[in-house]
Amino acid sequence: MNGELRKLSVLIIEDSEDDVLLILRALRNGGFDPNYLHIENPNDIKPALADKTWDVVLCDYNLPQFIGTEALRLLQDLNLDIPFIIVSGAIGEETAVNAMRSGAHDYIMKNNLARLAPVIERELREAKIRNSRRLALEDLRLAAKVFESSVEGIVITDAQTRILRVNQSFCEITGYSQEHVIGLKPDMLQSRRHNMDFFKGIWKSIKRHGYWQGEVWNRRKNGEIFPVWLSVSAVKNSNGQVSHYIGGFTDLSAQKSAEERIQHLTHYDALTDLPNRTLFHARFKQPMQNALRHNRRVALLHLDIDRFIKINDTLGHHIGDRLLQQVGRRLVASIHDRDFVGRFGGDEYAIACPDLDQSVEVSAIAQSIMNVFSEPFWVEGREIFLSPSIGIALFPEDTDDYDELLKFADTAVHHAKRQGGTYQFYHRGMNVDSANRLKMENALRRALDRQEFKLYYQPQVNLANGKIIGAEALLRWKPANQDMVYPEQFIPLLEETGLIISVGEWVLRAACYQLRALQNTVQSPIPISVNLSPMQFRHKDLVGMIESVLEETGIDAHWLELEITETSVMEEPEHALATLQQLYGMGIRLAVDDFGTGYSSLSYLKKFPLDVLKIDRSFVSDLGHDLDDAAIVDSIIAMAHRLNLKVIAEGIENQGQLDFLQNHECDIGQGFYYSKPMPSELLTHTLIEEQNPLIQHMTPQGHCA
Repeated sequence: MNGELRKLSVLIIEDSEDDVLLILRALRNGGFDPNYLHIENPNDIKPALADKTWDVVLCDYNLPQFIGTEALRLLQDLNLDIPFIIVSGAIGEETAVNAMRSGAHDYIMKNNLARLAPVIERELREAKIRNSRRLALEDLRLAAKVFESSVEGIVITDAQTRILRVNQSFCEITGYSQEHVIGLKPDMLQSRRHNMDFFKGIWKSIKRHGYWQGEVWNRRKNGEIFPVWLSVSAVKNSNGQVSHYIGGFTDLSAQKSAEERIQHLTHYDALTDLPNRTLFHARFKQPMQNALRHNRRVALLHLDIDRFIKINDTLGHHIGDRLLQQVGRRLVASIHDRDFVGRFGGDEYAIACPDLDQSVEVSAIAQSIMNVFSEPFWVEGREIFLSPSIGIALFPEDTDDYDELLKFADTAVHHAKRQGGTYQFYHRGMNVDSANRLKMENALRRALDRQEFKLYYQPQVNLANGKIIGAEALLRWKPANQDMVYPEQFIPLLEETGLIISVGEWVLRAACYQLRALQNTVQSPIPISVNLSPMQFRHKDLVGMIESVLEETGIDAHWLELEITETSVMEEPEHALATLQQLYGMGIRLAVDDFGTGYSSLSYLKKFPLDVLKIDRSFVSDLGHDLDDAAIVDSIIAMAHRLNLKVIAEGIENQGQLDFLQNHECDIGQGFYYSKPMPSELLTHTLIEEQNPLIQHMTPQGHCA
């Protein structure tokens, strides 16, 4: 029998133990299994009410120290909706009516306790109904709040799709007020970009599934067309008929704009907005096919600016970048409509000339490009003369393979550079290992034994507090009795000859030994960043070599950061991923250098175990003047942070660039604003000065006070 009884949590306020027993018997006889608390002291009532959730409160009316309505007020003060029933042996009808006016739900005479269980049943049902209504009202209030505060635009229509209500976000996104759209249909927002079949498909899905979502182009009140992510749901009544439609949409304008900027970044050079290496290659395919089909020629011109590195070193990279932009504009203005120009990075440009009949046409084109440089360039009031060298390879005479054609044009430009300020056609008889080239190669082969290589370091600074937190190792070559040779002049030859493997190992070992000396000298040492060339990164014994150097020098791997170019990681992404995972597993920090100058895939960036993304200096140079550069840098920083990458900005040269980067939460910076590259001894001295409060801090330009 007890198994059929309903559990009932009951608070009994009664001064008679006998009456309590009678109440409990009546509850059991009425089908309840009471879990009860009996109290008679008025001071115990409030704690009992607050301590536990009761199904019902049964209270005598006349008690020695108080009357039942006083207990009722305590219940009301606590804002509890619990059935409160007076159970009394001597209460007049008027008193009972007054008690119920005060909030009691019912009264039971003790001589008629058979009524108790049915009354409780009724009150529990009514309490459940009241609770359901209260919850429904709360849901309605919550729904109304969500409706008004949602960042999504929301529109509610009747079954005939006439607008009944819209929220504030709808008005802000579309530009229409609520008063303007009530009674109209949502098709007032149509952009005319979609045909009728598109909308028929939407309604077919809604009728079949009761729901549709997808991307739609709408039109604002001011006429602007914008993309939204739209969802439409059908609401049915109790008869299963559609009574309303609810539409919600999110404005995708900002997201689309960011995606377009990133997509543009992956195909166009950030500094000049010319096609980068990837896009140039893609565009070159069609002229090659046309040339084979119609027995025509395509010329590939590779243009380098002679001694451009000296402009960067003497006038600064911001001047150099402005020159590169002007060169790009002049090249575009000088070519035919059928031709196109690309920038491959640094001072390298490529020009494609399709649909040619004879090579003499190419000579005229090359000479017209040379003439572009006859007039001086002007940057910040400076008159600067530039001299180009052009290498030319012809498709399909020289080769029918694009990569080989590019290589031949590069070979030809090296020959043109040796003569200076001219152009050269590639021909099979060209001796890539010419006398001067062979002389430099032989000198490079002896440079390690003669200890002619030097390492300089450029500090990397925490943009939040101005402290040096790292340094990039940079290779210099100082042959005996000659001027310093900069990397741009000899690194390509090291790559071509394979010497970069042995020289790269020397760089890593020297940097680690100098790092160990630094750690033994300064109070708080910093990590050192070392560049890996593409050939080094592809070398099969790279990981073993790095492990050996770290063990030999006694440097913990987490003090070493390796910088890999975009080209290195994207030539063979799967191989790159495996190598990076090995290096990352050793504890080495990994950075992608010169982001944006190559053709990195964002999907691969997410896969690679990277720590740092380095923004190329070409992005930074015009931050104070170019809104597009600013938007791109902002997007790169945001994207990197979403991928949990630190961001280093290269080429910081003025306060305006620094202010922008700090305001957009760039993590780290390096450039002439802080310091030029310096020998390891000066770096050590600089760190000692910075970390010793008694010594004056390094000035922003890197000079010691």
